[in-house]
Formats: sequence, C-alpha cells, structure tokens
Amino acid sequence: MNASAAVERRLRLADRAAAAYIANPHVAAVLVAGSVARGLADDFSDIELDVYWAAPPTDEERTAAVEGAGWERVYAEVDDDEWADGYLVDGVKVDTSGFVTSTIEGHLDAVLERSDTEPERQVRITALLDGRALHGRPVIEAWRSRCRDYPTGLALAMVDAAMELRPRERLEMLAARDDVLLLHRDLVDSAQRILDALFAVNRVYVPHPFHKWLDWEASLLAHVPTDVVPRLRRLLVAPPHLAVQELCALTIETFDLIERLLPGADLTQARASFESRRTS
Repeated sequence: MNASAAVERRLRLADRAAAAYIANPHVAAVLVAGSVARGLADDFSDIELDVYWAAPPTDEERTAAVEGAGWERVYAEVDDDEWADGYLVDGVKVDTSGFVTSTIEGHLDAVLERSDTEPERQVRITALLDGRALHGRPVIEAWRSRCRDYPTGLALAMVDAAMELRPRERLEMLAARDDVLLLHRDLVDSAQRILDALFAVNRVYVPHPFHKWLDWEASLLAHVPTDVVPRLRRLLVAPPHLAVQELCALTIETFDLIERLLPGADLTQARASFESRRTS
C-alpha cells in the first residue's frame, strides 16, 4: 500500500473510532493527530486520536467507547493528565489520548505564558495545530488561535535549555578512545538538542521530543545550517573522529544562527562550556 492509500485508510478508520466518542455528550472535541493527520502515515503507522472531555470520563464511558463498539482492547492506562486507551480497528491500532479541556488550557498557559519547555506540552500544541478536527471544531479553533504566535520568551527558554551541550573535549576523548557506545549516546543527545534549538529559532513548536520523521521536521524550518539533515545522517554512521568533527561544525553553525536570528539570546556561557578544556 502506498503512503497516500495508508493515510486515507487510517482517516476512514479514525472517523469510525471517533464516532464512538462523539456519541457521548460529555465529549467536547475529537481530532486525529500524528502522522495520519500530517499525511505521513505508512503501513506501520498507528492512529492517534485525541479526545477532549468536558469533565473526567468514568470507566464506564471509556469502556462503552471501546469495548461497546466491539473493538479489541490492547491497553488502558491512566495518569494525572491523560486517559490512554489502545485498541484495534480492522487490524490497525488506535491510540486514544483523553484529556479534560482544562488540562489542555493548562498546557497552553504553561507554554505560552510561562515559557515552559516541557516537551509533552509542545506535543499537545502541535497535535492541535496539525490535527484534523472530527468534532468540536470551535473548541479546537479557539485553542489554535492562542498558539499561532510563537512567544519570544519560549524561544529564549528553549535555546537556553537546548544548547547545554556535551563539551567538544569530551566528544574528542570518546572518539580517541573508540568508546563508540558512549560517543553515540552523546552524538544523538547533542543532535536532538541542536534540533530543539533550531525549532526555537524558527519559532516552530517541536512535534516530537526525539524528532521523529526527521525529513518532514526539517521541512518546517526555514533557517538551518546548510544540508543539516544529510550531515546529521552522516555523523551517525561516520568513523568516530569524523562524526565529532561534523557535530562540532553543526554546533558552531547553530550558535551563529541563533545569535543572528534571536538577538536576545545570550550564548556566552554555552559557547564557553562547549569549548572548555581541563588543565592537565
């Protein structure tokens, strides 16, 4: 099945899954999110369905929406902010995330007003911005309107957090020792942090805490180091010393980019930490 067919099939299944929730008058809104909404889904993709409740759902309400429709439940989990239900619809897994509307309002307040960099909060925002509303469009549009202007305070906070990188000296030491497992852990962590910073400087919310669908993510960013995606791919398979050289070059270019596009960012300490060397 080609990508377009995989997306269309999942959208049809999402409509069926959503109908079981929309029938409940306590459901304020429903949208399909993730790769299906973004047109990226393939044959491996699950369906992400976000259900926004006006009040906390009872166990009976959740059960009615899943088992009452005759679907096979895969999991059911609850935490302080979310009711998660996984089930199979015609062999495709649907991951339903349930939230009270006040929880979403709290996420928006934290990100937009207090510059909270918690990744899950931005995931919720990108679900709203990229998702396809299946019910409660006015509710979803009101949330979207709040998120359309990316706050400068959030950009500064994201850059501050992201650019606390492993020092160049540590990377060079691990390469010299051929400590490839430790080195690659640091390479991946640093690459993800650089991407976090690039999203911030481009005023784009981060859609996934670990940067899934890398090529698509990069397409959202107007300002990046030259050939950033091919270079990230290369450094993950290059010999250790070449990987470190590539990462360090990307790091310096990202520092320069931030200073040019986000004048309020003070990278003095971050640059010094990256270039710091121990005295022997």
